[in-house]
Amino acid sequence: MSQTVERPEQAPHEAPAWWTAARLPGEAGAAETAGGGRPGWARLADSVLASLPVDGDWPAPVEADGDRVFRHAVLPFAAAARELLVERVPAAEGVWAGVETWLCGQLTALAARTFVVELHSAGKAGLLRGTTGRDRFVDFLRLLGGRGYLTEVLGRHPLLARLLAQTCLRTVEAVAELLTRFAADRAALRDGLLAGSAAELSELTLGAGDVHSGGRAVALLGFADGRRLVYKPRPLGLLARWGELLRWFAEERPGLAPRPLGVLARDGYGWAEYVPARPCADQAGVELFYRRQGALLALLYALDATDMHCENLVACGDQPMLVDVETLFHPAFTSLTRNGPDPAAAALHRSVARTALLPTLMLGEHGALDVSAFGGGNGEQSPGEVPHWTGAGTDDMRLAHGPRPYAGGANRPVLAGAEVDAGMYRQSLLSGFRAAYESLVDRRAELLEGALARFAGEEIRLVMRPTQVYATLLTAATHPAHLADGAARPEAFAALAEDQGKAHLPALVPHEIAELCAGDVPVFTAAADSVDVTTGTGTVLPGLLAASGLDQARAKIAQLSAEDLREQEWFVEATLATRRPEVRHSAGTPLPGAVAAVVPDSQHLLALASAIGDDLVARAAHDDGRANWVGLELLEGRHWLVLPMGAGLAEGYCGTALFLAQLGDLTGTARYSELAAKAVRTLPVLVEVLAEHPELAREVGSGGFFGLGGICYALARLASLLGDSALTACLPAAIAATAAADAAAPAGVGEGTAGALAAMHAVYAESGLPEAAALAATLSRRLAGAPRPTAPGFLWGTAGVDWALGRAGTTADSAGGGLGRAGAGLGWAGATAADSVAGDPGRAGAAAANSLTGNPGEAGATARGDWAAATTANPLTGNPGERSGQAGATAGVGQAGATAAIPLDANLGWCSGLAGQVLATAAAPGSAGLQPGTAAARRADAFSTAVAARPPSSDQSLCHGELGTLEALVVLAGQGHEPAVSALRRATSRLVGAVEGHGLQCGTPHGVASPGLLTGTGGIGFGLLRVGFAERVPSVLLLEPSGLTGK
Repeated sequence: MSQTVERPEQAPHEAPAWWTAARLPGEAGAAETAGGGRPGWARLADSVLASLPVDGDWPAPVEADGDRVFRHAVLPFAAAARELLVERVPAAEGVWAGVETWLCGQLTALAARTFVVELHSAGKAGLLRGTTGRDRFVDFLRLLGGRGYLTEVLGRHPLLARLLAQTCLRTVEAVAELLTRFAADRAALRDGLLAGSAAELSELTLGAGDVHSGGRAVALLGFADGRRLVYKPRPLGLLARWGELLRWFAEERPGLAPRPLGVLARDGYGWAEYVPARPCADQAGVELFYRRQGALLALLYALDATDMHCENLVACGDQPMLVDVETLFHPAFTSLTRNGPDPAAAALHRSVARTALLPTLMLGEHGALDVSAFGGGNGEQSPGEVPHWTGAGTDDMRLAHGPRPYAGGANRPVLAGAEVDAGMYRQSLLSGFRAAYESLVDRRAELLEGALARFAGEEIRLVMRPTQVYATLLTAATHPAHLADGAARPEAFAALAEDQGKAHLPALVPHEIAELCAGDVPVFTAAADSVDVTTGTGTVLPGLLAASGLDQARAKIAQLSAEDLREQEWFVEATLATRRPEVRHSAGTPLPGAVAAVVPDSQHLLALASAIGDDLVARAAHDDGRANWVGLELLEGRHWLVLPMGAGLAEGYCGTALFLAQLGDLTGTARYSELAAKAVRTLPVLVEVLAEHPELAREVGSGGFFGLGGICYALARLASLLGDSALTACLPAAIAATAAADAAAPAGVGEGTAGALAAMHAVYAESGLPEAAALAATLSRRLAGAPRPTAPGFLWGTAGVDWALGRAGTTADSAGGGLGRAGAGLGWAGATAADSVAGDPGRAGAAAANSLTGNPGEAGATARGDWAAATTANPLTGNPGERSGQAGATAGVGQAGATAAIPLDANLGWCSGLAGQVLATAAAPGSAGLQPGTAAARRADAFSTAVAARPPSSDQSLCHGELGTLEALVVLAGQGHEPAVSALRRATSRLVGAVEGHGLQCGTPHGVASPGLLTGTGGIGFGLLRVGFAERVPSVLLLEPSGLTGK
């Protein structure tokens, strides 16, 4: 780079058309300006550059952080804006300090990336003087303060010059507008919101929100007497009508109704009361706060509100104060998929969960953050990669990405100087919600004809995309590569056109790009009673909404009922449960209180399972021949979320449908089988998509419970149970997708190759498809050579892997040539596994089986690998082992400790505890089994004794609860193991008494009911069928096909 500081006469700004490179598409030179000359932003940029000295001045010491270290470089632009503003509104002089702070922050954010690139270029060119990195940075600021150097920089990036000048002009216009409006409304404000105060305006804080519609944003006004006032540059009629609704509600529930916010609404803008955060006086105040928040939730639910996150609610003593309600009457936009609309997604969008007043998790590579008005995440880290500067103020300044502190809001009540644990007030929240909901039902007609009708004509905001999407694009567009040519600026936002996930989005893209090009966050509005949408620039998009927000709210209020109240209470409980930070794959605590002894028979168990089936029928969401459920799902083993059920076997609709189909087969009741068929109706389309797109299949994974292996298993079993040829027909595509998914899979049963291998054997047994046999051969070879998991459990550990290899080898050996054209594939699978494990193709089954029974021969000892080492430690601590980097499985009992008594608090669950290991041993085909005196037999004895003596658990799930434990007893009892027969009888009696006395207890946080298989009611129902009808119900935990029942 050549230095031209001494030659300003050659500066690009003196060229007559330097600014033409910064024109946006559609701007045609002189035609874009009223006077036929340079546009205003170009004139401002020229005047700023002309005002600079030839050589820059030495700046004051740099004390700021982040991009604000460049404040010295942008101050000349801010000074120009000040001159223009004070000329228009002289009173602006008294509040300029706040305006300058905000404006300089905007300018440095625009310029920082370009300035850093220039900083490094100047350093490489030897232009910077100084002995330290900070000295050289200060010298760079000196260069930027000189006319020639800054002109050269902006000449290379003319769009940056435009953005800097344009931001100044927009700020001048917005602040002048604000101050003019304040002067006009001063008398009305004094008589109202300012409570008689005539104190002088002394402070103006800009940017209390996103920038919309020409640089306008919410502002905070401060007065000499300490009072404050909020200015909003948009209509506040909606907020005023909301206050009227609260006053109407207070007539019915005076102690429960939240206090309305003071508002002065004007044409196109308005003023609102400033609400400070205040602590609660006592415990009763906290409880009242959450009861009122529950009432708020009911009202917001009735009015189809969304986006009520932590920054929109202030905890002011015992009052939860909503300071922004612009997203009332918000439509729910339907996602476009090849499967068609998901009725469960529609149910979720209609629910209280969409308000964001309840826990709403934002997920990222660094964890999760609750951004709701209930949580807020104050002081926590952002879950995603946030751009930030390192080395700011030195010549090593660079852009980095990583988690950053999240400021949160003032939304959580404070007691005795500390934020309260919101989770402790679930019942207060539910109490307030229930009371308010019942009031809405009682006064429904009055509401519809009165307070609700008055919302007609008021402006609502439509959140078409997450605001973070726009913010990310605007930040990325400040890269110097995007600042050389204005004609290319729209390309920085072209990614918006790639999102075709909702029908309304394509019509918005041109308007979004236009507003982003201007530096605004796009905004879309509508009248509450209209289907027309208005853009931030005033363009009307007629008929974009399917129905007006007001009509949707009327329909919802008309349908409020006791049944809907129960459904919404479930959503409240389920979303609150997602706040539980710890995920443990071990049994729950003992149930409190006594449990009656019940002597159940098969029909008793069937009746309990049928009651679960009836509940699933009642809770299912339906639409156009499809059915689904909303449930609690554990994502990546770390975070519980309330979601429409996906297709997975573990927690998806495949698992729930399998239970219903099995129940229908046993009872002959058509409604169960019909619902199962509706639940999987779109599954063929899904597997075809995954087969066509291997990259998507790899994202799903191949596992037997959390992947395509489990989906294949469910397809095969459901095709048999339902007699559905469409499910059979899509199996080849599902198998192909599984093959693609397993390329980079882990070894375990739950998420990886072992589960896919077991599933393929079941699919072959059900369907006879040669593709299943061939894939089983490939998977067996891959699994035998793969590194073993370090955990010993079934679902993610070595016990499951060894069981899957044993099943593969035995299947191949026993099938011999009787498999026809598929026989070679399965036979080869067994031989390959044996070669890797023992070096003897004929002993594959025995080798893998011996590794499970605890009777390893030479081959078996090799196969045991890490499992043997893991089991020599204390195996029954109840501490979960590792899964996806988190604590998960419990060690099993090794040979040396097989006869030791099992502690009452030991992990006896299936997924990571002793039940899974015992089950793997007992179910290993071709093994020595439970011959008396073997370590396996002693382990089974100890396990059975421990289960029989254990008190009822608060977790009845298949995964790590009672029914997963009982599955091991079912298999042992089926093999004639007497201690297991006795334990099964006793444990089943205890379980039935617990279900009838305490209700169903799922393996979810707080035991919240969820329809899934492993942790939910679908699995509890399936487990009951398995205990009562083991000879007719294959083990889903062993991925058994029809005809194999624990053998």
